[in-house]
Amino acid sequence: MRRAPSLIKIFLNYRTADDRFGVALLDRELSRTFGPETVFFASKSIELGAEWEKSMFDAVAESEAVLVVMGRHWLDAVDETGLRRIDDPRDFVRREILLAFELGKRVIPVRLDVPERVRADELPESLRPLSKLQDIAIGFRSASPDIDRLAARLRELVPGLRAHHTPSAASAAKFTAHAHEGGVVSQYDQVTVQGDFHAGPRFG
Repeated sequence: MRRAPSLIKIFLNYRTADDRFGVALLDRELSRTFGPETVFFASKSIELGAEWEKSMFDAVAESEAVLVVMGRHWLDAVDETGLRRIDDPRDFVRREILLAFELGKRVIPVRLDVPERVRADELPESLRPLSKLQDIAIGFRSASPDIDRLAARLRELVPGLRAHHTPSAASAAKFTAHAHEGGVVSQYDQVTVQGDFHAGPRFG
């Protein structure tokens, strides 16, 4: 039996000790653009009771693009012993990126209000290819157009990634009015009510 194709197209690689609100904004906006099933964001996408480590690495393997989201503390976050997390071979951020490299995924560094690119000499040797990749910056004051620009580039680069269309408020629902007498039924996009308004049946 053939396995159904994965809906995951974009994997968000991020550090929880870094800019969590920034990555949450990225997830919200990219999910709004492409559909929530296409964006893997661990805190949203891993189901309750699922084996979270396996879920994350499976999602990297199923994705088309891995966004390495770098805030101001992405590089210098340390563990309880003072060791930089990025230098720890067990670090999940590091392991996800290395798996993406191994599987030939498109890896895109995304700088969240960080003015300069990460340098090769700041990274462990295995991650130094990251410094050579074309990145994209998301500014604090220009977040909306920057994310729109990122989405446009992803649409060009990622096979099968399409805009997610949701019906507008006007087309999503109609107001249906039933007359008490005469059996008249009409539908309206908008209803203006003057005076008292009662919704539902009235008895007595």
